[in-house]
Amino acid sequence: MITRFLASIALVCSMVAAVPARGADNGLPQVAPGGRTPYVAVIVWHDVVGSKEVWFDTPVDTFRAQLAQIERGGYHVVTLDALRAHLERGAPLPLKPVAITFDDNGHGIYENAFPLLRKHRFPAAMFVHTNYVGTTTHGKRHTTWPQLVEMSRSGLMSIQSLTANHPPDLRALSDKEVVHELTLSRSSLAYHLGKRNPVYALVYPEDNYDLRLARLASQNGYALGFTEDWGNAGDSADLLQVHRYSALTRFDQALADVAR
Repeated sequence: MITRFLASIALVCSMVAAVPARGADNGLPQVAPGGRTPYVAVIVWHDVVGSKEVWFDTPVDTFRAQLAQIERGGYHVVTLDALRAHLERGAPLPLKPVAITFDDNGHGIYENAFPLLRKHRFPAAMFVHTNYVGTTTHGKRHTTWPQLVEMSRSGLMSIQSLTANHPPDLRALSDKEVVHELTLSRSSLAYHLGKRNPVYALVYPEDNYDLRLARLASQNGYALGFTEDWGNAGDSADLLQVHRYSALTRFDQALADVAR
């Protein structure tokens, strides 16, 4: 009887130990204890256009209404630098904090989203696949280096990395190939944008990532890595797998989660 009871206790303990806790040491930089509160929603948009060109575009009227909703609701839009300081060191943030991000360097971010951000004085971060700057891919135009420079120098937009060539799945590449994508992107951004735009954040193309990629990013100069696995940024597994909400499907949920 006692032997069976002890065996049951041992089984339960082994099951608990097998479940990694939030912030469990996985060899990557962890969220600081003070970075877990308040609840921070990082929200991602892609291109912002007059009418949709691809399914993940946001119509400019929708984006305009979303920014108005953020302002009307008393949310505070924080810079990427402030988010980093909060997650790394527990630096304080204002109440109801949200962070605005964009992926893929679509032309409408400069033409449509940027003027609205300036109107509201909302900072944002933009993640760029550097080898496609100023080109058109699959019918989608991308902003140019002079436009990226203008946005960066405005003080409102931080320009960060989405790799050099946007491989659809970095997990399929060798370590050497991944490092090439990460370092080429950072060096291109540094060359064109200068020291006033430090590059320390990465988005994994098409949200394909794993611990190997996160570790390679950390080892090659990236302090933050972002996913689309929604939730409180402070509850992320580590600093190279930070939660984001998709504006396409979870914008209202993001604001509700921050406000609760």
